[in-house]
Amino acid sequence: MRVGILGGGRWGQALARLAMAAGNEPLIAYRDKKEKPPHILPSTRNPPEVAQSCDLLVVATSASEVRQAVRLAEPGPGNRIVVAGRGLEPNSGLWLADVVREECASVRVGALAGPAPVDEILNGSLCAGVVASPFAEVRAMLVEALHSKRYRVYESDDLVGIQLAAAAVVVLACMLGLATNLGGAGVGIHAMVVARGIEENARLVRAMGGTGSSLSGLAGVGDLVAAQGRPGHPSYEAGQALAKGGDLKRLPSVVSIARALVSLAGRHAVEMPLTEALVTISDGTNPLEAVSALMARKAQWETR
Repeated sequence: MRVGILGGGRWGQALARLAMAAGNEPLIAYRDKKEKPPHILPSTRNPPEVAQSCDLLVVATSASEVRQAVRLAEPGPGNRIVVAGRGLEPNSGLWLADVVREECASVRVGALAGPAPVDEILNGSLCAGVVASPFAEVRAMLVEALHSKRYRVYESDDLVGIQLAAAAVVVLACMLGLATNLGGAGVGIHAMVVARGIEENARLVRAMGGTGSSLSGLAGVGDLVAAQGRPGHPSYEAGQALAKGGDLKRLPSVVSIARALVSLAGRHAVEMPLTEALVTISDGTNPLEAVSALMARKAQWETR
């Protein structure tokens, strides 16, 4: 099977290696001016060539670059497209699968998420992910493309839940880094952020017609465990910096995703205290005051 990958960065190269481990032939589309040719891996500077020669396309760019990557590749109705980025498009607030639908004639789309650190994949470590799509054909093609003894791929039809989980991890990892590095913090607040953060995002997923349990799987809890379990995760380190008096200017995507989630929650009448707290901190509230306000909230049922 030929697997088209849009994006020649480290994530695109990692996915290409997973495709090879699964016995398939990857072809990476990269942009000459912005990206160097991927080392050794099959690649082209002509994105439409990838769409024409590969039925399955995996978009391996940042959220802000998905639209341009799809536009350059010019996929047709016969292509099946899986977005392997996370979050929402910064300017529009759209889910990345919806960005794909806006930019091409393909309607059979999906999303790939889960704890798959690029460095570990490139070094041959074992990991797993989940592909979500309402179309069984899309899920089956992605499983065939990437599933191997190195990388397990699970399936879900909850595209809303898996996309939201992937976005939520960006915010919750930052809150974990913040909360666990404030003076006097311990494992108790660490556990609280994980449990309550997953629950508040699950409420939003259910309100949007998705399956709340998607937050308990690889795209939610699994990815969050990976975020705080190894050094170098950008969101977790941004939270650590906040706890030490820094700001989020180096990682604006955290703030934009948090604001988008709060906006969605407002439209669906869902409370998201942790996500809202990060927004208030980005607006200038002292982190310790924001955490104190969270702790002072009225007691309530754990789940409803």
